[in-house]
Amino acid sequence: MSHPVVPDHEGPEGERVIGIIDLGSNSLRLMLVRVLPDGSHTVLNQVKNMVRLGEGAFETGHLREESMARTINVLRGMAEMCAVYAASEVIAIATAAVRDAVNGPDFMRRVREKTGIDFRVVSGREEARLIYLGVSSGLAHTESLRLFIDIGGGSTELVVGNSEEYRNLDSLKMGCVRLSNLFFDKDSGTISAKRYAALQTYIRNNALRSFQRIADFVIEEAVASSGTAQNLAEIAAALDAEDAARTGRAPQESRDVLSYGGLRRAVKELCGRTLKERRSVPGINPNRADVIVAGAAILQTIMEDQGFDSVRISNRNLQNGILVDYLSTRMPHADGSFHPVRKESVLHLARRCRFEERHSRHVSRLALDLFDSAKVMGLHASGDLARELLHYAALLHDIGIFISFSRHNAHSHYLIRNTELLGFTRREVDIMAALTYFHRKRPSKKVPLFMEFDQETREEIRLLSLFLLLAERMDKSHRQIVRTVRFEARKEGGLQLSLRAPEECPIELDLVRGSAKLVRKVFRQEIPVEVVSSFRR
Repeated sequence: MSHPVVPDHEGPEGERVIGIIDLGSNSLRLMLVRVLPDGSHTVLNQVKNMVRLGEGAFETGHLREESMARTINVLRGMAEMCAVYAASEVIAIATAAVRDAVNGPDFMRRVREKTGIDFRVVSGREEARLIYLGVSSGLAHTESLRLFIDIGGGSTELVVGNSEEYRNLDSLKMGCVRLSNLFFDKDSGTISAKRYAALQTYIRNNALRSFQRIADFVIEEAVASSGTAQNLAEIAAALDAEDAARTGRAPQESRDVLSYGGLRRAVKELCGRTLKERRSVPGINPNRADVIVAGAAILQTIMEDQGFDSVRISNRNLQNGILVDYLSTRMPHADGSFHPVRKESVLHLARRCRFEERHSRHVSRLALDLFDSAKVMGLHASGDLARELLHYAALLHDIGIFISFSRHNAHSHYLIRNTELLGFTRREVDIMAALTYFHRKRPSKKVPLFMEFDQETREEIRLLSLFLLLAERMDKSHRQIVRTVRFEARKEGGLQLSLRAPEECPIELDLVRGSAKLVRKVFRQEIPVEVVSSFRR
């Protein structure tokens, strides 16, 4: 599975660089990652080459000599890159093209001899599991089931799962290269509706059992990864943008979500052109022009069979899954279950920045007390995700002190935004970073990073950052003297903010009372602050 291409090397304090190689039927990818002992990591470089290893192999059962030579040549360059970065380990995975080829084992031996890279040829189910780990780690946490779709060159992986676990893994021997060779080999003309329908029938017949298994689950959302799905979304968005400009309407398609209608429009445009003309379709990657119709047919058939009006597009892939798997099984403190990756990635960053854990956890508890009691009192209606992001932001709010106490809120913001936190979407990371930035002062339209968000998100940041600011001020002395806090009703009417403390806390009380103007601005009412020895029942 892994092979040291240079003498084993670890950097300062045990950090290491690993290379992750994904050899598919269509493309070859390398990702170089620096990993610290606590599991935190940084992507250093990424390379992708369209080597087309599976070209012609699915009909004959043998990898072609020219395809193998082309792949080995690129792998030599990747091995040299790993050496330049002093990678102590290279985790190399080969998928459908190699596992289905009679001469696959011989090819792997040649690769090992000529490049020093030792590949692991994974099964279709293992490929599906790794894809699930990689794609799911970039999505918001949910207990609802998703269908993960990854259309490769030689196979298509279908996974049913939520953020905690997968429920069903399938790998179909149908990919964009395999089906293109079968249905359109040496045909550079347009593609008739009859031939496209025949392709869909073939897909449906060969995926029947998998489709039946998937139909047994209640699935809330479909997520498509891989270059094929991404490029189809780009084509649909580009075509829609042209139509919108011509008619004066607003664009409806995006690169993040591919609608069924957008996919149908893209298919019509692609099939109606010759191969040469297809390379100039708006949004297309010209290198995919000869295989993208087959990929579109796979995705369209899945959407039709399972009744999806749209699919979310993910840019995460098998490589991300290999990294998640590596961190969860090979690194100390790793957790084999999936959802804790969110919590663990936050704690990894916090510990890497030597955060004051007792203070940060106490601030988090106080912030959540404020969130929960304010919700009970009808002051807001934010949900579980907002609460979770507040919790993580509270844990990370002071990590910027690792750089400097001066402007440490800005340093915290920078560290969070520029660290890959597994399990979080880009938007969630940006919100957490913004909350840490505003834990020392109120959000303002004068701050550019605040205005990057839409109006709804800005209102949520105003609310959550208030809770974090108050919680931080309640532990200004870092003595945890304010044990708990909550908003509660006053006998004479209205609300008050009650701080439970066993002794006087003049520093904290002065700071919290000094926040009255900000509290009034957010909640549009006066809420006095009182210190109590116990809460009223």
